[in-house]
Amino acid sequence: MGEELVTVAADGRLWTAWRRLMVRASFQEAARTFQIEAAVELGGAAMAWTFKAGTALDILLNGDLACRGYVDRYQPKLAEHNVAEAVISGRSKSQDFIDSSAVHDTNQFKNQDPQEIGAALDKFGVGIAADVPLSKVPVYRITPGETAFRCLEKLCREQGVFVVGQADGSILITRGGRQRHAGALIEGVNIKIIEADHNWSGRHSDVIVRGQAPYGHGPDALQIEGIARDAELGRYRPVIVIHDGDTDKERAGTRASARRDREAGNGLKANVTVQGFRDDGGMLWQPGALIFVDSDFADIHQDMAIETVTFSQDRAQGSISVLSLVDPRALGGKGGGGGGAGAAWRSDAGEE
Repeated sequence: MGEELVTVAADGRLWTAWRRLMVRASFQEAARTFQIEAAVELGGAAMAWTFKAGTALDILLNGDLACRGYVDRYQPKLAEHNVAEAVISGRSKSQDFIDSSAVHDTNQFKNQDPQEIGAALDKFGVGIAADVPLSKVPVYRITPGETAFRCLEKLCREQGVFVVGQADGSILITRGGRQRHAGALIEGVNIKIIEADHNWSGRHSDVIVRGQAPYGHGPDALQIEGIARDAELGRYRPVIVIHDGDTDKERAGTRASARRDREAGNGLKANVTVQGFRDDGGMLWQPGALIFVDSDFADIHQDMAIETVTFSQDRAQGSISVLSLVDPRALGGKGGGGGGAGAAWRSDAGEE
C-alpha cells in the first residue's frame, strides 16, 4: 500500500502538511479520537486560529472520512532556536452524547428499546442508529446526573450489543462480525509485526447475573437469576454479577450469556501492524469487521475481529495501521472458526 494523502478540513480550509497524524477507532468506544502534530511557522497565528479548541473538523484518508469531530485541545510549543510546533487533539462529534447529562421530561421510559431511548436522549444531533434486533425494556429510569451515554451503554450491555462511534460522528448499536475484510493477514506476507496473548485469566465456569424486577413480590421478582456456563474451562470458577437496574429472568440470562462469550473471546487477542490503511479490496480497516489471521509463530489460524484500529502517518514509516484483534465472540460475534487457534488454546464456550 502506498502512502495515503491525509487531509484535515477545518474552518473552510484544507490542510495536508503534518509531522505526524493519528486516528483511533475502537469497537469498545463511542467516540473516535485523533491527535495531530504539526510544525508551525513562528507566531503560528493562522494555525492557532483555525485549530482553536472547539473547532469542528473532518479528517480524510485519500478522501475517505475517518473522523468527524471537534478539537478538544490546542497545545503550541516554542522551543530553542525558534522551533515551533503544535499538538492538536480531540474526539468525534459523539463526545457530546458521552459527556453530557441525560435530560428528559419524565426521566422514565416504558416499553422502548435501547435505540429508541438513546434517540430520545440525543439532544445533540449526534445520531443514534442500530443494525441489530433489540428487545424492548419494560421500564427504565434515569439515575439523576448520569450521562446519556451511561444510560444507553447499560441497556446495550445487558443485551450483548455494543455502542460504537462511527466515522461521521454518529453512534451505531451493533455486534461484531457483521462485515468481512478482503484478503487475510499472513505471517511473512503482509504482517510487519504480530504479538499475541492467549489468556484465560478472565474466564469463569459460571457467570451468574442476579437482580430484581421493577414490580411484584416473591422469588420471581426479588430473586431473579440467570446463569451461563463455560463448558470448556474444566474447573469451578464462578463470578456473580449484580444487575444495576430492573430486570427479569430472560434479560438476566441474556446478559450472563453475553458476558460468558465476551470472556471466552477475550481469551485470544493479537496486535498486528500492517503497511497502509486498507484491506486487499481497498476498504479502510473497520472496527468490528472480520479478517482471517494465519500465523504459526502467534499460533493463530482463524477469523479474528478488529477491536481497535489506529491509523498513523509520519515521515519515517509512512502510512501504518495497528490492528488490535480479538476472537469474534468478544464483540458479540461467532467463534473464529477456520481451524481455530492452536490446539492448546481452543475456546469453545457453551452452555452445559
